[in-house]
Amino acid sequence: MEVSVAFILFFSFPLLSTSFRLSDGEKWNEVSNAFPHRASERVLQLSDFESGTMSPWIDESAADARWNIEDFSTPFDPTQPAPPPPSGTKYLRVNRPTDTSGQAVLRSEQFTVDPGDQLRLSFWIRSDPTQVNNIQVYWSNNGIQERILSLVEYSTPTNFEWRSISVLIPATQSAQTRISIYGFCNSGNSDAVAIDNLVVESSDQTVTPPLSTQSTGSTSYSSSTTPLPGSCPSNLGSESVRCETLNGKCYCFSFYKVDSWYIGDSYCRSNGATLLSLETQTEISLIDNYIASASSGLDKYAYWTSGQWGGTGYVWTGSNQPFTATNWYPGQPDDMATGFCVRLFYGTDYAGRWSDIICSGEGYTPFYFICEL
Repeated sequence: MEVSVAFILFFSFPLLSTSFRLSDGEKWNEVSNAFPHRASERVLQLSDFESGTMSPWIDESAADARWNIEDFSTPFDPTQPAPPPPSGTKYLRVNRPTDTSGQAVLRSEQFTVDPGDQLRLSFWIRSDPTQVNNIQVYWSNNGIQERILSLVEYSTPTNFEWRSISVLIPATQSAQTRISIYGFCNSGNSDAVAIDNLVVESSDQTVTPPLSTQSTGSTSYSSSTTPLPGSCPSNLGSESVRCETLNGKCYCFSFYKVDSWYIGDSYCRSNGATLLSLETQTEISLIDNYIASASSGLDKYAYWTSGQWGGTGYVWTGSNQPFTATNWYPGQPDDMATGFCVRLFYGTDYAGRWSDIICSGEGYTPFYFICEL
């Protein structure tokens, strides 16, 4: 089995490589001191953020909400400080504009995972009402993101403490993977999502620090992504996403569901595309007819589009255009507020017409998504 980066599509096109510089050996010593009980284990990815950098983790948020390093002594909002972190003074916190909700995306560098490897982290999550905010952890398995952890149960108005947790990465043999951490934070002043002390480790007795052990040196790592092509050759495809050229335009349909609009949006943007924007009646009919056709092989269920509430109306975030042509189900939209998105729905008698629904939230059935170029 070969495990691949979650947002890579398996094309025969050249890879685009971006280099990330990691901190020097002093950071390895700092983090080792923060986790003395792990000194005899094989450490794969780790950070306590005390150096002021995220390496070897990378913020890949597509929207306004982002993972930023916050210092306990100087919080982003002095009226809503975090509780004292378990060690040091710095940690990652979802930072977003006032009165705005969103989901921040953090990914590890690509690394080799072995059976028995696990992720440890500290976290603080608070929301009012209960169970609105969430932290979800995914690992990439054969190009498909699989969720291994959800922390929504800790999201309460009265949570003022950090907790620690570990979760097994369910690899059955050695393979390449990345870990993705999604932090959804609602728009209230008291809403908060934060993480610290990230460690991916195994019980191997050989220490393999991911950083240079020379105080004057540094290590360069690369992260490669394959952009979606401008057109879709007939042989283009993968196990998780299939791309088709329809009416001269490339559309890519997922065969797996995601339980957050932000995950689909991040996937598309990471591959040089956007979620689907249906701006004409011709395009509405084109996509609806394709999904409905038996030859497509697609599940006639529900698909995320790029539609999202923009303050005064729904807009296509893929093109930053307001809705003109529409295909709403009768009575829709009925949740015109921040944090709501638009799906194509094929349940009951919807027949591909649109409905609005909360963009991310525990308890909601996952949906497929569609990217376009």
